[in-house]
Amino acid sequence: MHPKFIRAVFLALMLSLAGLEAEAQSARARKDKSDVSTSAIPATAPVSFAPVAPDHPLASLWNDPEFTRRLLGSYGFLSEAEPRLSAEEQAVYRDRIVPLLREDPRKAIPELESALKPGASAVFDYTLGTIYFQSEDFTNAVKHYEQALAKFPDYRRAQRNLGLALVRDGKYEAAVKPLTRTVALGGGDGRIFGLLGFVHLSASRFVSAESAYKQAAVFEPENLEFKLGLVKACVGTGNLDAAIAMLDELLQQNPEKENLWALQANVFLQKEKPLKAIVNLEILRKMDKATAAQLSLLGDLYLTQDSRDLALASYLAALDKDGGKNPARGLRPAEILASRGAVAEAGQLLEKMRAGEKPAGEEELRFLKLDARVAMAAGDAERGIRILEEVVERSPLDGEALLLAGDHYARNGQPEKAEFRYDAAGKLEKFAPDALLKHAQLKVQQQKYPQAVELLRRAQKLKPRDTVARYLERVEQVAARARS
Repeated sequence: MHPKFIRAVFLALMLSLAGLEAEAQSARARKDKSDVSTSAIPATAPVSFAPVAPDHPLASLWNDPEFTRRLLGSYGFLSEAEPRLSAEEQAVYRDRIVPLLREDPRKAIPELESALKPGASAVFDYTLGTIYFQSEDFTNAVKHYEQALAKFPDYRRAQRNLGLALVRDGKYEAAVKPLTRTVALGGGDGRIFGLLGFVHLSASRFVSAESAYKQAAVFEPENLEFKLGLVKACVGTGNLDAAIAMLDELLQQNPEKENLWALQANVFLQKEKPLKAIVNLEILRKMDKATAAQLSLLGDLYLTQDSRDLALASYLAALDKDGGKNPARGLRPAEILASRGAVAEAGQLLEKMRAGEKPAGEEELRFLKLDARVAMAAGDAERGIRILEEVVERSPLDGEALLLAGDHYARNGQPEKAEFRYDAAGKLEKFAPDALLKHAQLKVQQQKYPQAVELLRRAQKLKPRDTVARYLERVEQVAARARS
């Protein structure tokens, strides 16, 4: 056989053997990696991962089983974006740390701390940080993630978990940088973009939040929380039409979600479309999902449409929803109704309030003054003035009660008592202009024009008003004729 042919066959054989050996080594390496990765996920250890309370704004995202599974899975390795472990470190991790992680991650803390030698792989810092994260010790979690990143800045999962730990700890602003870095390193997914949207929204960076939520929706198009975040971002940027359109779509898919009806009602109000807001709030009411605050708002909206009966019904429903435990819920609308001349309706609210908890302090005085007005409007002047005098006795500097009492005495032919109350109110800065005006009107009735002119001039100096100026001019003319 020719020598050249023999050498060629020998060379081909050696290359073939070398290729087989390389493939075998690669397979063993993959197996080693796989063994460490899969076994690093806790098996019998607790499966929760720093859960948040159900009413936390991140609850639906953070407590999601899939999200928890991925966080628990972060004990493993991603060879394409991980710091390396030496052969000795691999043995330590596989033989001493992994068994403890499978039993209870916290039992691995001493072993990991002993492995944190100068120059040791960032994997140990990262793993220790993740144990602290799962245990809700966010201070130590952040500390060890940052140590891991100091050794290996492009450690993608350390960037990701650092951002997540900061968000979970409520440090939203600090979370922006690691979350953004995670995206730059190729780790952007629906949850990362969604959390970026959340932290930007929390800081009122609405344009950035809108961009992040749009990216999140690309990865998870059915995620309701991301769509709601996008709606809120659009509201923040003033794109109300887009927000309403998105809410229309969401309501078609989720008509039972009361928060969607309420959110759209608020957007309608910002668009100055009160009738559409009324429709949404009425839907909530029919669903028996309207809160006391929403029922009060519904009453206010009906009042802007001059629908007193519907407003009263909504206000009464709000009091029922509170179970009589919030007197102020009925006091404010009762005052509004009375100021608009709907004194009888205000009286119905007061009657409803009497059935619940009694107002106290300042609210009790407001209740009594309104009760006096209702009594007087109903023709029970004696009861009304008795209530007002009680208020004045308890609070001598209550200017409103002083003026109401003065008005009563002026109407009922008791000018001396009226003057006494007006004079007392005139010493209070807030009420002085009105007290001086009422006192002047009383002097005009008594044909004491010079005194009336003096009082009107003082009132106009304190609070210039066109109506008072015209009245003063007429009184001055009458006074001049009286002198001549």
